Amino acid sequence: MLDRLNITNAVSKFSDAQEVLDYLRDVGKDASKLPDIILLDLNMPVMDGWEFLDRFQQIRPMMSKGIRVYVLTSSIDEKDQERVSSYDFVSGYLTKPLTNDVIMQLAD
Repeated sequence: MLDRLNITNAVSKFSDAQEVLDYLRDVGKDASKLPDIILLDLNMPVMDGWEFLDRFQQIRPMMSKGIRVYVLTSSIDEKDQERVSSYDFVSGYLTKPLTNDVIMQLAD
């Protein structure tokens, strides 16, 4: 969807949250290699989105630039929304399916 809308230079896809954390640790000092936005699913195999948020919170101060994190989920549970709001670095809570209009707003 991001590629089709042609609003980004590069999209990186990771199927394992640990891979993302390792990548961010490795390139954290090089702002040009860091993403502008992370779209995070709460329901992932191995490491779920909650564990990712906890670990990202620990390494975030080492990043050479701010990264906007959006939780993208099929959950409409208010408890999940409240829990996400406890992470001050999360920019938004988005529910699936993601629409073109929402993506365009994120790109601004």
